[in-house]
Amino acid sequence: MIMMTDSTSHTPSATGTGSTDRAVRVRDLPVRLFHWALVITVMVLAITGLFGEENWLPVHVWAGQGLAVLIVFRLIWWFVGGRYSRLSTYPLGMKALKAHLTGLLRGENPLRPGHNPAGAWNIVIMITLLTLLVITGYVTWGGQEMQGPLAWIDYRTGETFAGIHEVLAWLLLATMAAHIAGVFVEVRIFGHPLLTAMTRGTLPVPIGESEKDNRTFRGLVVFVLAAMMIVAVNMISTGVPESRWRAVAYLPAYASNCADCHHAHHPSLRLAADWERIIAGLEDHFGEDATIGAKTEAEILAFLKANDARRFDTEAAVRMGRVQTKDLRITSGEYWQMRHAGIPEPVFRSPAVGSKANCNACHRDAETGRFDDAMIRIPPEALRAGNEATHTNRGES
Repeated sequence: MIMMTDSTSHTPSATGTGSTDRAVRVRDLPVRLFHWALVITVMVLAITGLFGEENWLPVHVWAGQGLAVLIVFRLIWWFVGGRYSRLSTYPLGMKALKAHLTGLLRGENPLRPGHNPAGAWNIVIMITLLTLLVITGYVTWGGQEMQGPLAWIDYRTGETFAGIHEVLAWLLLATMAAHIAGVFVEVRIFGHPLLTAMTRGTLPVPIGESEKDNRTFRGLVVFVLAAMMIVAVNMISTGVPESRWRAVAYLPAYASNCADCHHAHHPSLRLAADWERIIAGLEDHFGEDATIGAKTEAEILAFLKANDARRFDTEAAVRMGRVQTKDLRITSGEYWQMRHAGIPEPVFRSPAVGSKANCNACHRDAETGRFDDAMIRIPPEALRAGNEATHTNRGES
């Protein structure tokens, strides 16, 4: 059993100086506050990132910013923190780890004021994973959502890092599960008061092993410094380059003629060749005669080709606009269907949405072509229609 703890066991051999029943301070206040702030932050990130809806992204990003501050603080605190908060005191040697694990098999687990070898390794692994999560999160945020200081990163890179980010998240959850299991064993089997150590900061160890200095003010200074560093990083941004996205002024003729049946799709949702086929086939435009005259059609086509999917590096342009479909429908694409798979058909047929072609009914920024996750809002009446249909189907079955 690997003990994932911030302290260890409760015998005279832990220090060689004899034991005492008096609880002495071994955890400085800054590291305790960090610990519980990290617990809350990671819970929010796990819920919003792994199990939440797409439009929870703003909450996930804010929690991620908080995590970045906490990680920068902890990395600095490894070198300027209290006695047992410093990386230099961690028993990370392989011999120490082997001796600790061998002792556990014999039922020996002495209480130490600092970390045991397994607990020290667990902390290093968790901090490493959290650091990588912050880095990959920034790249994903910039590449996929075109936001943050790395908004210049291309979509495909952001997509790759999103996969790495998710794998790291599951690894972190596994590491934290091992941590919790280790704490449970320490507390229930060996009777070590670890929760007291991470709340009150005390353990019943010899007074000579206590934390001597009060580092609360230093912790505040380091935390403010960490926050300023993250704010500075977020401010180092030149915006989204035009090679990725730019505002498009819709041609009035295009917007007005499309509005007869659905909103005018952003030109980045199709390739130039597809727009040519669509305009050339307006006499039978998905079952409707949409002809508007050769001159107007030529103007609209020029506008669409000048702003087609190759001119943008958004998620919609890359994953849907650059993918050709036999029937020219955006909704026939594999990626569109995958992203909308969980939405019942009655939602699309509801008066609030109208059809699958009305992207702007749920995507509040559809007209811009960005399709940011944070801007997704399915109309409440459409959701009710979907829920009612689901309940009806369940009743019939």
